[in-house]
Amino acid sequence: NSALIIAPDDIWALTNKGIALQSLSKLQAKLSEFEAAKQSYFEAIAAYNSALIIAPDDIWALTNKGIALQSLSELQAGLSEFEAAKQSYFEALAAYNSALFIVPDDINALKSKGNLLQSLGELQGRLNEFEAAKQSYSEAIAAFNSALIIAPDDSIMLNTKGIALQSLSELQAGLSEFEAAKQSYSEAIAAFNSALIIAPDDSRLLHNKGNALRTLGKLQAKLSEFEAAKQSYSDALAAYNSVLHIAPDDYYALKNKGIALLKLGELQAKLSKFEAAEQSYFDAIAAYNSALIIAPDDNYALNNKGYALQSLGDLQAQLSEFEGAKQSYFDAIATYNSALLIAPDDYLILSIKGYALQSLGDLQAELSEFEGAKQSYFDAIAAFNSALIIAPDEIYALNNKGIALQSLGNLQEKLVDRQEALKNWQEALEMFNRYLAIAPNNDWVRNMRDLLQEYLDNLGEDTVSS
Repeated sequence: NSALIIAPDDIWALTNKGIALQSLSKLQAKLSEFEAAKQSYFEAIAAYNSALIIAPDDIWALTNKGIALQSLSELQAGLSEFEAAKQSYFEALAAYNSALFIVPDDINALKSKGNLLQSLGELQGRLNEFEAAKQSYSEAIAAFNSALIIAPDDSIMLNTKGIALQSLSELQAGLSEFEAAKQSYSEAIAAFNSALIIAPDDSRLLHNKGNALRTLGKLQAKLSEFEAAKQSYSDALAAYNSVLHIAPDDYYALKNKGIALLKLGELQAKLSKFEAAEQSYFDAIAAYNSALIIAPDDNYALNNKGYALQSLGDLQAQLSEFEGAKQSYFDAIATYNSALLIAPDDYLILSIKGYALQSLGDLQAELSEFEGAKQSYFDAIAAFNSALIIAPDEIYALNNKGIALQSLGNLQEKLVDRQEALKNWQEALEMFNRYLAIAPNNDWVRNMRDLLQEYLDNLGEDTVSS
């Protein structure tokens, strides 16, 4: 500022003032001083604008203005100031385009433009502006391609291009543009492979390749392309294993390996490859156990471990491995309890704990372990009740509480305890009705409700009223 009093048209001083303000704003944002950070960004942009009035073709000032606007937009998006964020993104894009008009092969401007368009696409996707988001991702990929013509061996840029393609494919899959999504996944994987030729031991690249293959496998399974899905899951596992060969304690690789194994197990079970499915579930549980040694309080890993145990229990019950199934259900419930010690108000964990207890109750009832079954149903209903106190309209909990009440009623009827059975059946009807008030188009729940109502009507009005 003192220098600019003496020489107000000094471009070097104006640009460096902008850089200093930009550094200050990053520090303020890191310290959660968000209003001060925004003000510093505005002042940095004003400094660059002053420099550009004097030298409109100054690449350094244009590029730094774009970076400041991009950083401001990311801060605004983080503060849910979405319209302001979009405006800042567009102004940053204009700055980069101006720089590229002057020097079309400026690799830094191309990289920055690509990164900005990718961030803009993510924001537009969050705001359900899907066509605009697709356009932003496509333009980001084009910018990275232009940069890669200049520097084809830049593994970081190949990685960034792969991430943009993966984001585009996930958006396309969400819009049911399945063929386009598969193509984008394939191109993302090709980008990661190209980067891995240059940097074969880069764990970040291996992670990203594994994640792209895993999500591609999920899409292929959804489209009943089962063999292709199995191959994608297997290739994803190979990528995660490569990470773990380099860094055996890589927590994210262990977690993602667990997810891939769980999805592979579900697919194998669906294809009646039961032995392979069991092994995949066991391997998934082992991966989560390794992750939990590193981060014992990670609810995401605990939740997924519980789900893997529950899936294993379901498969073992189907294969008449009853003792193994009961143990798997007990272990799943214990895992969910560990998660609830960390997050007691997580209604989703409460719901899936309730479902595990319900499955255990069904198995115990089938094995004529009636007292154990009743207790499991009571505990399941208690878990659903806890979930519904927190989230009264949580349809998963409403539906499964209804099923648990109906199953408990069926068991009580079998044990000649009709009074209690009627009470639970009536409450089950109430749950199904609450569900249908929120999601009236679910024919499966409606059919369950109607069948139960018909059964109660057939018992006779006097019996019901008593």
